[in-house]
Amino acid sequence: MSTPRGSPQVRLISSLAMLIVVIGGVWYYAVRRTGELFDIGANARVQCAMAEVNQGRAGRTEGLGDKFAPMLQPILDAATGKLVYADRCTVAERAYVHIVLSWGRGGETTLISVILTQRGAQEEFPRLPGALHTGTRNGYSVAAFESGGYLAYIVSALPGEPNRKLAARLKPIIDRFAKT
Repeated sequence: MSTPRGSPQVRLISSLAMLIVVIGGVWYYAVRRTGELFDIGANARVQCAMAEVNQGRAGRTEGLGDKFAPMLQPILDAATGKLVYADRCTVAERAYVHIVLSWGRGGETTLISVILTQRGAQEEFPRLPGALHTGTRNGYSVAAFESGGYLAYIVSALPGEPNRKLAARLKPIIDRFAKT
């Protein structure tokens, strides 16, 4: 004797409901995880780069080290910005490489942070590895991506699309140095 499984319509509705729950869960996780990773870059801008600039340490470039010092000029060329600060710093026991640029058009100037930090074992963006992820955090536009063993961020007060375009120009340069 066979056990009835319900009508095809009931099975279809329950399958669709399960699919919606799974998609919703994946979407929630991806948004939450991306936000957590964006916080790393946005917080570094505020706690490290901007603090250094505000404390009068602008102009420093000695702390990039052998690996990232050669990256400075290509970044400046691609960003068409002026160097404000380039150094390393540590916030909450996490080391960062920061390049802060002054970028302006039409008489307005904004500071742009190019930030790299080593990626932890569980720190990877959901979705496509190496893809450019964009959003906002703490009032800043953030573009971020994985580059070898690093998380890379372009954080600024620019609107989202100009920040994304700048990050797209800088990504191949950062990849060239971070993936070696």
